[in-house]
Amino acid sequence: MRTQWMAAGLALLMSGSATIQAQSLPRPTTPSLPSTALFPGVGSTPAGIILTTPMQPSTGESNLAGNGLRQVQDQLAVPQPGGAVEPASRPEQLAASEGEEAEPPKWGPTPPEDLGLLMGHGRFGDLLKDRGVRIYGWLDQGYTYSSTGPGQLSIEPRENRFGNEYLLNQMAVVLEKPLDEHEFSLGYNATFYAGADAALLRPRGGFDTTNPRFGADFRQLYVSSHLPILSDGGVDIKAGRQGTIVGYESALAPYRPFYSNSYQWFYSEDGAWTGLLANWHVTKQLDVINGITLGANTFFTLRGDGPCYIGQVNYWLQEEKRTLLTASLQAGNQAIFAAPGFVGNFVTVIELRMQHEWSKYLTQILQCHMGWEKGAPDVGTTQWYSLYSILIYHLSPHIDTNARLEWFDDSDGSRTGVASSYEEITLGMDFHPEPWISLRPEIRGDFAGTSAFGNGHNAAQLTLAIDALLKF
Repeated sequence: MRTQWMAAGLALLMSGSATIQAQSLPRPTTPSLPSTALFPGVGSTPAGIILTTPMQPSTGESNLAGNGLRQVQDQLAVPQPGGAVEPASRPEQLAASEGEEAEPPKWGPTPPEDLGLLMGHGRFGDLLKDRGVRIYGWLDQGYTYSSTGPGQLSIEPRENRFGNEYLLNQMAVVLEKPLDEHEFSLGYNATFYAGADAALLRPRGGFDTTNPRFGADFRQLYVSSHLPILSDGGVDIKAGRQGTIVGYESALAPYRPFYSNSYQWFYSEDGAWTGLLANWHVTKQLDVINGITLGANTFFTLRGDGPCYIGQVNYWLQEEKRTLLTASLQAGNQAIFAAPGFVGNFVTVIELRMQHEWSKYLTQILQCHMGWEKGAPDVGTTQWYSLYSILIYHLSPHIDTNARLEWFDDSDGSRTGVASSYEEITLGMDFHPEPWISLRPEIRGDFAGTSAFGNGHNAAQLTLAIDALLKF
């Protein structure tokens, strides 16, 4: 049965891609895909997590966004490809004055940093602008129905992990000074948030809580600099707690296409860590990133027996940046989380990702993870493999339709705590009638090779969810 579900889902995604390209709708003018995505990575999301139940390991973000470059994009203030793109302005706002040519409409949800509602037009806003500083935030809340019943859900979904229940997921405020990419500059980012997601994703060394529905955390707290060295693009340096560069999805609500996130995001990425990261802009199309972390999801403290490595190469095939190829590596002792009882002495995760803009309407993300952990008790070397495809289609200036199809093989149970292969298909919508609000309903089916859901009683699970994202 689950094979038939997944086959139907795959056919839907592939036929949808082909059908959309064949449409003869008038093509709106939208920005080409940016060279980076918000919060490397959003996501996602963007991973080190401490759970309140023993069978669920902690993981976290990506990226911003999409993608693994989200942390760079938040400094460049560029729209997230296929996701957080500024929607069309109202007709009366398209021309600054009578007789002026109207600005082409932009489709997709507006990222909160582009709203400027907290900046205002008074002395406070002028003071921040004069210093190149901006402040913004969001409120995310939602409800999830689960066919397996109420309470904390087993394995997935995440971050909306309570069945038949309303959650206040995130109340967030960001104070940041983006870098000037054309000259030597200094910057910083302080992202503070509270709610159910902060309780789920709390780091070692951060604020502690025993309430699974409410916590607080600095998701990001770093200083940065742009150095005009080595190439025309220079080098960006970050030091402190920061969102990961691995993965397209993000833990932060405005920088992912769905209310829920994928298995890869939760079980195969470390979403936020403390460390040092250097991004060398080799050419306009090539970025090379290298860094060290203090282990899975830490707040200025060490996890494991030493620092871990993180690295990434991003290459845009075209100057107009329609196709991005990404390869990432994360390795070290407790570089990401294992399920209880499977903590080994060295973990390696390889990510391969392709992000392609098929048209001004349609963006697709293909992402693959391969992971190994040596020295797991009573097992030796554990391994896991995964693949997903995300389609983001701009149906109109105020409506995006999204689809995600994923396969995650955890044959040893070292990630989820239950040895099985998993599949999920998620269909969703992002309705943004105004720039400051997004409503995201979704229907999601999860399938396992054994009884993994509903506390070990079900091999399949249906969830219906919706969240309201208010940006300011």
